[in-house]
Amino acid sequence: MSGHNILQQLSREPELEIMDPGASGTIAIDRTLGVCPIVTAGAEGRVIAEPVRAGIILTLALKTDGGNATVTTAGSETINAGGTEGTQVVLDTAGDSITLISIPKGSDIVWAVLANNGGTVS
Repeated sequence: MSGHNILQQLSREPELEIMDPGASGTIAIDRTLGVCPIVTAGAEGRVIAEPVRAGIILTLALKTDGGNATVTTAGSETINAGGTEGTQVVLDTAGDSITLISIPKGSDIVWAVLANNGGTVS
């Protein structure tokens, strides 16, 4: 990789899609800049795997809305959203998305919201 266009190389070289594990499944975080398109057939839940290091960027998007997708955190980590802190995000309309980044918080690594398009953090 060359330094002068590294962002362009990163955006086209790795596979960015993270497979939706289905209802009650755990979204495996095995790369940064991953996108997980979620498809629901009714009100369903997903779990985000605990971040293993700071700096991981993950986007969750409700691709097909058959019902609300409630995504919770796997461990004790929280989702920081400015003044709101919670352990879950609800995506309720196709096209809703939330982009998270793993950050250090005290001795933990937690998910923080980078961008939110329709998700409800609670």
